[in-house]
Amino acid sequence: MLKNVLTAIRCKFPAACIVCGKSAENEYQLCECCENSLPRLGICCLHCGVELRGMLSRHGICGGCLRSPPSFQLCRAARPYSPPINKLLSNFKFSARFEIGYSLSRILCDSINSFYAAGNKPELLLPVPLHSSRLRSRGFNQAYQICKVISKHCRIPVETRALIKHRRTEPQISMPSASARKSNLRAAFVLKNPELIRHVTHFALVDDVVTTMATVEALSGLLLEQKTCRVDVWCLARASH
Repeated sequence: MLKNVLTAIRCKFPAACIVCGKSAENEYQLCECCENSLPRLGICCLHCGVELRGMLSRHGICGGCLRSPPSFQLCRAARPYSPPINKLLSNFKFSARFEIGYSLSRILCDSINSFYAAGNKPELLLPVPLHSSRLRSRGFNQAYQICKVISKHCRIPVETRALIKHRRTEPQISMPSASARKSNLRAAFVLKNPELIRHVTHFALVDDVVTTMATVEALSGLLLEQKTCRVDVWCLARASH
């Protein structure tokens, strides 16, 4: 009953589209025109999810993954990290524009449900954790906000107590090299409550943006050190290397 009332209100007073600002007569704040015009990923590496765009590949695997395969099974994104997605995500993360996070998360949900339509859906969502000081200053973990939407619309439970970030690190984007990024994250994450994931064999790590893969690689490696499992990575946007 309440859902029907809210739907009626939304139809009568549609919210503003997060891109153009015009009425978005939808369950989330993207008008049909803007959603259709958002950039899309082309052919991507089957492992790391980076858009190939003319890169040499073998059987759909990029050179980087052929040389050094990631510990996770796959990485998939809703959209590329390019305009206007990059600005939207910045506003979501740094200006608490939750309507942006929700709208883009709904697009990601469609991708997830489509990808696992034949089965083998992850058993548990794990948001990439923030250090406590960053969480206090920002007020929320954007990865957890995304997970809440996925959990509801893809019917996958979410767990926030298993993984923690117990050492504050410098922003990965400021690191000058792959080795520096790896060193920056060394021992930054811990599996605090392994009993919470004891019976789980298929995880989905969730973040807003995947750029260098260093963070999700560190977390998936941590999980695989503890047990035999599969780790998939899902994000709102995938940046090129």
